[in-house]
Amino acid sequence: MKDNGSISRRLFLLLGLLIVFMVIPIVWNLIKLQFVDGAEWRSKAKSSTIKLRDVKAQRGTIYSADGKMLATSLPVYDIYIDFGREKVEKGKKYDDSAKVDGKWVYYKNLISKETFNDYLSVLCDSMSRLFPEKSYDEYYNYFSNAQRQKNRYCCVKKGVTYYQRQRMMAFPILMEDTLPHRKKQSVPFKPSFCRAIIMDTRDIRVHPYGNMARHTIGFQVNQGDGFTYNGLEGYYDKYLRGQQGQRLERFLARINGKSIWAPVENSDQKRAVDGLDIVSTIDSRLQDLATNSLYKCVSENQADYGCVILMEVQTGYVRAISSLQYVDSVRGYAEMNNQACVNSYEPGSTFKTVTNMVLLESGKFDTAAEVPTGVKNYFEDATPKNPNPQPVKIEDSHSDGSTGTTSMKHAFEISSNVGTCYPVWENYRNNRKEFRNKLISVLPMDRLGLDLALQEPKPFMVEDLTSLQDLLSLCYGYVSRFTALQMLTYYNAIANNGKMVKPLFCSEIRQGSEVVKKMEPVVMKEKICSDQTLAILHDFLVGVVENGSARRRLSKTPYGIAGKTGTTQINYTQKDNQPMRYCASFAGFFPADNPQYSCIVVIFNPKQGRNYGGELAAPVFKDLADRVCGTFLNMDLKIQEEGKPAMPYIKKGLASDINKAFRNLGIRYLRTDTSSSVMWLDAEQDANGRVLYHPYALPEGKVPNCKGMTAKDAVFMLEKMGFSVAIEGRGKVVSQSLRQNQPYKKGDKILLTLRPEAPELPTADDGSTTPNQKTN
Repeated sequence: MKDNGSISRRLFLLLGLLIVFMVIPIVWNLIKLQFVDGAEWRSKAKSSTIKLRDVKAQRGTIYSADGKMLATSLPVYDIYIDFGREKVEKGKKYDDSAKVDGKWVYYKNLISKETFNDYLSVLCDSMSRLFPEKSYDEYYNYFSNAQRQKNRYCCVKKGVTYYQRQRMMAFPILMEDTLPHRKKQSVPFKPSFCRAIIMDTRDIRVHPYGNMARHTIGFQVNQGDGFTYNGLEGYYDKYLRGQQGQRLERFLARINGKSIWAPVENSDQKRAVDGLDIVSTIDSRLQDLATNSLYKCVSENQADYGCVILMEVQTGYVRAISSLQYVDSVRGYAEMNNQACVNSYEPGSTFKTVTNMVLLESGKFDTAAEVPTGVKNYFEDATPKNPNPQPVKIEDSHSDGSTGTTSMKHAFEISSNVGTCYPVWENYRNNRKEFRNKLISVLPMDRLGLDLALQEPKPFMVEDLTSLQDLLSLCYGYVSRFTALQMLTYYNAIANNGKMVKPLFCSEIRQGSEVVKKMEPVVMKEKICSDQTLAILHDFLVGVVENGSARRRLSKTPYGIAGKTGTTQINYTQKDNQPMRYCASFAGFFPADNPQYSCIVVIFNPKQGRNYGGELAAPVFKDLADRVCGTFLNMDLKIQEEGKPAMPYIKKGLASDINKAFRNLGIRYLRTDTSSSVMWLDAEQDANGRVLYHPYALPEGKVPNCKGMTAKDAVFMLEKMGFSVAIEGRGKVVSQSLRQNQPYKKGDKILLTLRPEAPELPTADDGSTTPNQKTN
């Protein structure tokens, strides 16, 4: 027994020693945690509940060129109540103070029960008046349940405006110092939310002009878990978004997987820097006019979509851009994407300007030379492998099957495919690569690199021209694809004396009223061709409006328009019997003699029988041109009073003939110089309808302006100066193949086109064809 007791004691001793050795490390770790590492762990605990969090800056505003807000950020507030509690110092008993394991733990409700019970009815009444979507009873039950459940994140209202927030700051319970607030009403005081109120501030993007130029200005686009911006918003995001700040926030709870944080009053925070403002090139007045005019055109003609762009010639600033697409019978037409910048199309006859530029620049082309029109078969050169090549038939629109000849200038004006193809076939059928390379040298053949966040397609032109069909089709705008803006960039270069500038959508970046950065014109090509070629092409484009495919809609404007119509078939490659679909366009610039603006209009798949660029696109062009010239260029666009006869006068001619003619007709006219030595006179009409003549001095060594002269006077004057003169038509001179004031040498050929004073308008101004037949 003694031995057994000794063994028991030894076992107890061993067990005691084992317990001691196990307890000592635990006690030591507790002591170490409390006194050695306590500060560090308390800091970590605090950092997990209170930390610096990012604060977004207010996004900058996008303005129009005329100072209107196109996109701006307005702050809205999401307001919550924290019905939770906080620990307080020992010895102060509050609503929720209680004993835990026999010891008092002191808590204080952020909103006391007394305050809540006293002022809940007043709060609910105030809320139902400011936000009547809920009744008094609904607010009462909602807040009562949230307070009972000690909801740490009770939503009072989301999306509150600044004005509404200011009013809510005076509501009981929400307002700081609710209990004594009645006493304070007798003295001025600044109300503020009590510390139990959580206010999340966020910005919403507002577009005061609705969907106007929506895809150009830009908006938020979802991208994975986040979002990005398109348009101007996306490209200039680094300027608009500003620099985010930081502030201390405390962790409240995690609700539905979302961590809820509330700001902590603390001076240790970094203030956010608001974003910069940008000034777009868009003019809201012109944008509105462009959209309305385009809408009228596409809706009346039931087109699939249409676009219009107006650009300032020297700077490349885009003043208006609109793209409207048919959505459905309910929504009608809307801007679904930026068709003008992202949708490429075969330009058709607007491409003939490029073809003629290459021919003129190569020196292989005489503007007065005769070319065939109507219908013509073009042949490959015979080879041993192909001794009998098959012809490629090209036919002009509205052709009756006959073949005639005309000058190349007139062929361009009436948009003859046969006449356009003939000089290319003559000069380049055996050197097609050279022809293509020359086309590339004058066109924008790469993406424009627009200051818009969008996916711009690269221009396309068929590379392999071994097929004669492709060579001829390329001459009048098939087997190539460009966006409307890419095509306008080319026409704008013609108007800008050959200098090709990049289209721009932003003119300035500002911080308040201070200009941080100004966007200067970006030159893409200093010169696309010679001045002589530009002068001839300018006259060609004016001739299209005055005598050709656009005269029905665009002729006789006081300021003058130069441009080219285009109509292409879209589904020419389809073999089925579907109705043919067309794309109508017009590209040009104005005023014709001093271009300030360029413009392009494209109408895709109209369904009301009007398919031609001169009929569909030209009126939209004219609407914009009239507004710009009448308002922005301060031109007098008064229309002649009804019943007032047009002035019957010889515009320009020999002084002796004019004197005799007007004296015999008994028409009153004035001369600014009555000297008998004056040989030539030019005329204008004053506000009272009187004809005023002034001397016209022939420019030495330069081409004179023959417009308005009779054929007799023009031929006499030009031959005396050493020109070889050819005449087409009858009446008075309306255009000439050599541009006025360009240098010339004796023996140069010049073609004068004559028309009656009131020419009969054609029944159709242009046409459309398949690539192997015709287009306008």
